[in-house]
Amino acid sequence: MTRTLGLALSGGGSRAAAFHLGCLRALHDRDLLDRIRVVSGISGGSLLAALWAYGPPDFADFDTRTTDLLRSGLQLDIARQAFTPAAVIRNLTAAARASTRQLFTRATDVSVARPANRTDALAAVLARKAFATATMADVTHPGLDVVLTATDLATTNAVRFGSARSGCSRYGTITEPVHVATAVAASAAYPAFLPALERTFTFQHPGGHHEQHTVLLTDGGVYDNLGLSVLEPGRSPHHTQHVYDVPFIIACDAGVGELPLQTPHFMTGRLSRSFVTVHRKAQDSARSRLHEWAASGRIDGFALAYLGMKDHRLPAPPADLVPRSAVATYPTNFRAMNRTHFDAITTRGEQLMRTVLPMYLRSSQR
Repeated sequence: MTRTLGLALSGGGSRAAAFHLGCLRALHDRDLLDRIRVVSGISGGSLLAALWAYGPPDFADFDTRTTDLLRSGLQLDIARQAFTPAAVIRNLTAAARASTRQLFTRATDVSVARPANRTDALAAVLARKAFATATMADVTHPGLDVVLTATDLATTNAVRFGSARSGCSRYGTITEPVHVATAVAASAAYPAFLPALERTFTFQHPGGHHEQHTVLLTDGGVYDNLGLSVLEPGRSPHHTQHVYDVPFIIACDAGVGELPLQTPHFMTGRLSRSFVTVHRKAQDSARSRLHEWAASGRIDGFALAYLGMKDHRLPAPPADLVPRSAVATYPTNFRAMNRTHFDAITTRGEQLMRTVLPMYLRSSQR
């Protein structure tokens, strides 16, 4: 079967991972997973993309392993890994050294200052519980490409970890193998709670020479929370290592949609609400690009399953639809998910994908 689909899995932590699992269940039932050419993951979407792309080839086995991981959560394992006495001493020493360097020197170079932090603990937990020593090249589905995106705080560029190649537009292509656990942890390092993952890679510059650079990797959602930029039609290979001209795009968006009213009179509330506003407008703009690409003929069509869509706007909602209000406020912090919440989020993902797929299937048969 020819692979012609691009799949984008948005950020949103554990809420996103569970929602995307439901979406993949619907795609599997329609025999569409084998038609996916490339999957682009961000944050929680990176976790789910990696669990599928580097997990068991059999979908039922993948579903079971993913369910177990999300139900058990990652928070406690991260705490156990990060707050052992030895890890605490290493982290505090590194943090003190980094603070001293920043306060008393004018160094402008970027170097690894905090080699042992909570995000390193997340990478270790992911390696132990899911990915072992697998590298980005070790995809278990032949013909599938994977791109997991993180953001480099030093350059403000995207760093894309791919099954074919990894790199950054500013520095070039990473020459070393990248572990899947490292890529997922970097993509999921939500900056409010997790420090940047600091790594030094050897990059091959476009001119051919090699040079080492240190990157400070944080949540890929800072750069592109929907994961659609990788799939944009007409990308130039002169400016990016990742070009995928797929005619159809399936996007899974775990955003919460319309937010409740607030009265942010004071500074903390004003800053928080301002950030939310900027983020929301960026999300709206990314979704609108799908419509623009289709309207201009740059892609043949798309299907968008959006967790935060208002229920009454669905074209043909099922009678037993899990309402948006039941899932939109679920946290994103990778804590253990109880059965009720997990089933509600995955079921809504499956229901929404089943609802929008007929639109894709009609356009694909033209």
